[in-house]
Order: sequence, then structure tokens, then C-alpha cells
Amino acid sequence: MAKKKNLGSKIYAIAISLYVLVLAVLIYMGLGRVWDYAIEYENAVPTKVMDEYVAHLSENLWDDGIAETISNMPHEVQTDAECGEIVKEMLKNDITYVRVAKESRDDESIKYRLHCGDNKFGEVTLVEDESKADEIEFGMLPWKVYKEEFDFNGLYSSVEVVIPSTYSVKLNDIKLGEEYIVESGIHYDVLEEYYARFPALPTKVRYKFDNVFGKLDPVIYDENGEIAAIDPEQDDSQFLVPVTEEQVQHLEEFTMHFVERYKTYISGQYAPDYGYSRLLPFVKAGSELDESMKLAQDGISWAHKHPAKLDINSIVLNNAIYAGDGVYFLDVTIDSTTYKGNEEDNRQENMRIIVTEEANEIRAVALDLY
Repeated sequence: MAKKKNLGSKIYAIAISLYVLVLAVLIYMGLGRVWDYAIEYENAVPTKVMDEYVAHLSENLWDDGIAETISNMPHEVQTDAECGEIVKEMLKNDITYVRVAKESRDDESIKYRLHCGDNKFGEVTLVEDESKADEIEFGMLPWKVYKEEFDFNGLYSSVEVVIPSTYSVKLNDIKLGEEYIVESGIHYDVLEEYYARFPALPTKVRYKFDNVFGKLDPVIYDENGEIAAIDPEQDDSQFLVPVTEEQVQHLEEFTMHFVERYKTYISGQYAPDYGYSRLLPFVKAGSELDESMKLAQDGISWAHKHPAKLDINSIVLNNAIYAGDGVYFLDVTIDSTTYKGNEEDNRQENMRIIVTEEANEIRAVALDLY
């Protein structure tokens, strides 16, 4: 009985061993097919081909032919050597690709745009590699490069600046000529409301230069040939010529006389003719302000027949802006009190006086209350 029992145990052990062996073979074969599938799938991913293509392109695209092509392209402010080094560096480090949407559902190819930095410089077309049909098991053909096109004009960048018309700009220490001005007569934002009155106020121009490889920073020079730093966060008042202390004193003196004569004239404190004669030395003859003062004489005549006492408590010149061409904008605050009978009217006004200076003589040409 013992021998029979031992024989049964041996047969069982052999059967288990055969089962494990068969199972191991099946598992190995199954894993092998999974591995084969994974490899075939990976080879059928188009981005794998593009990654390899770009890596090869970055290392091998630059050659004598490309160097000659770049040399023959316009680059007026850069030398051949500068352009060559810049483009070589760009092509080595900055090549990326972006898939292009299909133009037709029937198109079985895949297109990618080649970019160098932000600029497109080529296009690559991939198709399935039919020559590998006999080498695949799961029906996933790999991709191959079918066509490549390059346009190195896409490596160009542009430089664009908006500066006062009296300023100049240099790129790579080369001054740009007027042929690169693409827009002129651009108004200063802080003077916008005055151009209708004074067409000769300063304006800006826009320079644009397209044929730059890589990046060039423009250097701006003011009308005196000094380097000008332009703050994009500031308004155009940064381009206005500062008013000197001496000019401010001269303008303050004018403002005190003008405001006193203007206020007493329009209040009717004096007879119209006399009031106008007091004001006239401070107003430019024939100007907008002069004409409006003449038109106001009827109303001033009525006011003079019903006189009121006017006291000017203070006149403050808050700010003076020189706009060029002899034109100044004066920001003034006036505090005055009018007495009529038992009534007392205290008033504060803000006034912008536009004046011109000729031969050191200042005259008002327009006035706005705000």
C-alpha cells in the first residue's frame, strides 16, 4: 500500500510541474506579443518620427548651402557673420513643431509646421511607410518623412518703435532712414484735444524694420543726440520739454495779470471798452480768445449796468506744459468772491489757459474752464 501511495504522489508532482511549465510558456508567449504590440504602436506614433527628425535637423541642417542662402537674404543692419551665428544658434536650439489641421478628410498624410522660436520656417509632411507592411503584425504602419519645405524668410523678426518725429533710432549702431517710417502725424495722447486748434503741435512717427535675424533692441536718440529712455508705462508727457524755473516765473507773472483782467472784464466790473483795453495786451489779436471776448461785450454791458464787486483771493499756477512751437498750456486755480447786495458768492475755478510766446512776449490764445 505504501508503494502505491508514493507512486500517486510522484505522478501528481510531475503533472503540477508540467502545468506550471506550460503556463510559464503561455505567459512568456503572451508577454512577448504584448511587447511586440507595444513596439509596433510606438513606431506608429507620428510624434516619435518628428522628435527624431527635429533632433537630426538641429544637428545637421546648417551647412554651406544654408549659410549662402542666409548671406544672400537682406540684412541691412547686420553683417553676414552676425547673421550666420545667430541663425546657426537658432536652428540648433529653438526648433519646434506644430501639427497642421487637415484640409481634407481624404488626406491621409500628416503635416507639421516647423518653428524656430516664434517664427515658422518650414513644413514637413509624413505618410505611412508602406514598405514596412511585411514587418508589422498588428496593422499599425510606421510613419516616414515624405516631403520637407523650408522658407528662411520665416526666421526674420521685426523691430517697431513709435517716437517723436524729432527723435531718431538706431539698430546695431546704424541709423534708420525715413524710408522705414510707416506712419507719421501720430498725436501725443496728452495733447489730443488741442490739435484742431494748433496743427503744428509735435507729433510722433512709427518706424518699422523687418529684416532682422534674431533680436535687436532699438536705441532711441532725442533731438539733441542724447540716448532717450522711453517708459511704456508713462503717457506722452515724457516727450515734452520741461519748463525751466525761469520760464515758470515768467509764466506766473503773466498768469497773475491776465487772470485779474479777464475776471474783472467778464464780471462787468468795468465798462466793456475799458475792460477790454485792459485785457487786450495779454491776448493775441485775432485769436480764438480775442474773438470770444469781443462777442461777450453785449453781456458784459448788461452786467456793468448791474455792477457787483469782485475780489480775487488767490491765483495759483499749478502746472505749465511746453508743447513746442512756442505753445504753453497753463493749469490755473482761481479763488474769488463776488459781492452783490447782501449776497456773497465764493467760487473756486480751474482754468486751462493756452498761450503762445513770440519774441519773449506771452499772449493768451484760448481758454477752457473745467
